[in-house]
Amino acid sequence: MRRRWNSGRGAVAIRVLCALVAVSGFLGAVAYAAKLPHLGRAGGPGAETSHSAGGLGGNERPKMNTRPPRPRIGQRPEAVSTTSTVRFTFSAPGRGLRFQCRLDTSRWKSCRNSITFSGLPVGDHRFSVRARGRRGRSSAATTYNWILVEPKPFSIEPQLTDLDDLFPGAGPVALPVRLSNPNSVPISITSIRVAVSADPSGCESATNVELIPSGIAASAPLTLPAGGSVTLPAAGIAAPAIALRDLPVNQDACQGAEFPLVFSGEAHG
Repeated sequence: MRRRWNSGRGAVAIRVLCALVAVSGFLGAVAYAAKLPHLGRAGGPGAETSHSAGGLGGNERPKMNTRPPRPRIGQRPEAVSTTSTVRFTFSAPGRGLRFQCRLDTSRWKSCRNSITFSGLPVGDHRFSVRARGRRGRSSAATTYNWILVEPKPFSIEPQLTDLDDLFPGAGPVALPVRLSNPNSVPISITSIRVAVSADPSGCESATNVELIPSGIAASAPLTLPAGGSVTLPAAGIAAPAIALRDLPVNQDACQGAEFPLVFSGEAHG
């Protein structure tokens, strides 16, 4: 395929300039003192018969403890969480048991084997659940404490020194980026993308430029520890990349062009 260039050479380098940096991926946590979750003791005394060492005498009757066993909490949020919607599941051995739940200092209310809370404010929270037997007696409550924190955005810093030149039809050029997590909890980054923020005169990026996202995806996230950072490409994860397409048209307008780039991404806690 023949290409025409004003310089008369077969290929002329295209300079890539990253003048803008986008910060995205808004999940993480502010610095609260982390509290370990507290779960009440699972199980309970069950039904027990109490009698003296000498056996039952006279009109004595067995004393039955009909208090239900304490519930066991299954699904729950992390001890330090960044999501305002949380779900709890719980169970207790026995037949005919019902459950009552409450959040923080609210009143007890009937619940089934799970409950979801949404729109929670930032701060400390406590979930409590208890079982109620057929005779109306309640078990001791099982509680769980956690902290909901306000997330901070992670940063994307391009590292675009000494990039290879772009030529029509040449392979993609990697765009190294440094990702940093300022939060006190780990985050999972699910995407890092690059886009051209403005077209050079006469050179339409949508037609002439191919932009390739990083190797991070929702199905293959990158876990960034609290306060940690990583520079892509790393550990088999590709950085975003850019390439100049080889088109069957005159691409002289893209000769020596500079493409301002903007980076964005997504993450969750």
